[in-house]
Amino acid sequence: MRRALVMFLSVVVLLGSLLVGGGTLVAAQDTDFSGHPLVGTWMLDTEPENPDAFPSQVIFSAEGGYVDVDAEGVVVIGGWEPTGDTTANLTITSSDPDVGVATIRASIEVAPDGQSFTATYTFEILDPATGEWSGEIGPGTAEGTCMVVEGPGTPSMSFEDFFATFEGTPEATPAP
Repeated sequence: MRRALVMFLSVVVLLGSLLVGGGTLVAAQDTDFSGHPLVGTWMLDTEPENPDAFPSQVIFSAEGGYVDVDAEGVVVIGGWEPTGDTTANLTITSSDPDVGVATIRASIEVAPDGQSFTATYTFEILDPATGEWSGEIGPGTAEGTCMVVEGPGTPSMSFEDFFATFEGTPEATPAP
C-alpha cells in the first residue's frame, strides 16, 4: 500500500510539473550549456567535514541533465541550469518507499580555475504516510572536484600479485 501511495504521489507531482511548467521542461531539452564550467564529471562530497565519507560520482550534462551515483550504488537524477558564468542551480528528486520523495535544491559556484565547486543546498521530504511535505530543511554544504582524465602510469605490481594479496591461507582441518 505504501509503495502504491508513493507511486501515485510521484505521478501527481510529475503531471503537476508538466501542467504548470511544461513549457520550461520542453525548453530545457533544447538547451546547450556546453560552455559552462560545470559541464562534466565530478566527485561530489556532501559531507566535507567528515573525512571518512565516500564521495558520489556525478555528471552535469550540457543539456541540463544531472546523474549522481553514490558509493552504495544509489542513482539519483535531476536537472540544472546556469544562473551566471560560474554559478548554477540544481534540483534533484529522489524516491524511497520507506522515506518518501525527497527534493534537493542547490546553489552552486564553480571556482575560477574550473576544477572545484562549492554548493549550498536544502531538501524537503514528502511523507508517504501523510502525503505532507516537511518544508525545506538545511542549509547543507557540498564540495565538488572535477575528475581529471589521465592515461595509465607505470604499474607497481601485476593484477595476479594484487589479487593474491586477498587470498587467505587455507583453513586448518580440525584434528579428529
